[in-house]
Amino acid sequence: MTARPVLVIGAAGLVGRHVRSAFGGRDVVATQYRKTVAGAEPLDITDAAATRALVVRSRPDVVILAAAEPYVERCEREPEATRRVNVEGPRAVARAAAAVDALLVVFSSEYVFDGRDGPYREDHPTAPINEYGRQKVAVEAIARELPRHLVCRTSGVFGWDPDRKNFACQIIDHLRAGRRFVVPSDQVITASYAPSLAAAVRDLVEGGHVGVFHVAGPRVLPRGELARLAARAFDLDESLIDERPTAELGLAAPRPLNAGLTTERLRSAIGWSLADPVAALEDMRETEAR
Repeated sequence: MTARPVLVIGAAGLVGRHVRSAFGGRDVVATQYRKTVAGAEPLDITDAAATRALVVRSRPDVVILAAAEPYVERCEREPEATRRVNVEGPRAVARAAAAVDALLVVFSSEYVFDGRDGPYREDHPTAPINEYGRQKVAVEAIARELPRHLVCRTSGVFGWDPDRKNFACQIIDHLRAGRRFVVPSDQVITASYAPSLAAAVRDLVEGGHVGVFHVAGPRVLPRGELARLAARAFDLDESLIDERPTAELGLAAPRPLNAGLTTERLRSAIGWSLADPVAALEDMRETEAR
């Protein structure tokens, strides 16, 4: 009997590209939306009929939903529009996954917590303080309606990306150009290297794990420290990094300041931890040099 494929929805994004690569030893069906990637089929997850048709046709054993509207500020300013992508889209995917008895894998965030007393365990009550966090809480609830589900909460995902919009890429690009880079002085992050994140998701899936896991880096650190680590890894000028309180940054969405994710459950499940930020940034440098 032929093994059923893995379906990666949103394979053109930072997480989706690496997840697709991590499952390279299996038959993988990939989708794209605004950004294109070789070999991927077009799919708008807000089109429930098209989503169901693709899932039923491909009959995957695993559906990994990496498509989302990731911009916290846009979610705060345009809640209805972003909910169509971040909540109604996942609902359509979940229903389609249930129709073929597939494991549903969704990604969530430390923004489901209020940031008052982190780092947080998987069983800590959620209490989002912004719209993005509320949308992620909704996605988690949708996933839990399926008997086979895996919720992967992560934080500060970084790595090489054609869009160069993640925190590490922005730091590197600004400092290389001699431009100052403003970093929140009062936010912590559990920085998660995209290739490690993808490999951990693969190992959770292949290990038959279900439920909620914090799939994030091995330590919580201030955003300013991550910025300085990136500068050092790429021999850039740390003095161009400006740290300011979040309250002075004019952001529409409040941020959970003292957040962070504990990852003991992940290590117990798969037997290893995601790459430390220092090692991850060195890997980025070596990858760029090749």
